[in-house]
Amino acid sequence: MLTPLTLFSTWWIGGVLARTLANIPVVCTVDETAQFTPPPGQSCTAYAGAFAESAGGYFLDPTSTTLCQYCPYSSGNDYLSTLNISPDDAWRDLGIFVVYVVTNYLLVYFFIYTVRIKGWSFGFGALFGALGKLAEVVLKPFKKLGGKKEEEVK
Repeated sequence: MLTPLTLFSTWWIGGVLARTLANIPVVCTVDETAQFTPPPGQSCTAYAGAFAESAGGYFLDPTSTTLCQYCPYSSGNDYLSTLNISPDDAWRDLGIFVVYVVTNYLLVYFFIYTVRIKGWSFGFGALFGALGKLAEVVLKPFKKLGGKKEEEVK
């Protein structure tokens, strides 16, 4: 389920990541690679070169015949695609984020002005009046207890 917080963070993070990771080259260490052994007599490129080209990664040593070390990302764009973020949408995402924030601030100030200053109830006056009376009934025994304690102290 998408909540306002989820949408808020999605647009903000998408915009920030798209602006910071786009077209940045990725250099993997040996520990960050997928490692496998090619069939005898074949190099990494001969065995899995087509896969590496279509998937977007690269081999640390493409001519190795003993151990292939495959890095799944060659640029930040490859990583962004796994998150369904496009660098072309960076300004759109940041714009949606700004509209979301400004709209929320405007709504807060609108409701503060209309309810606190103008006294509008938006049709909830009867409901809140009934809830107030119910709260008085529920709290009445506690008020009596509090009053007796104050008299006992004097």
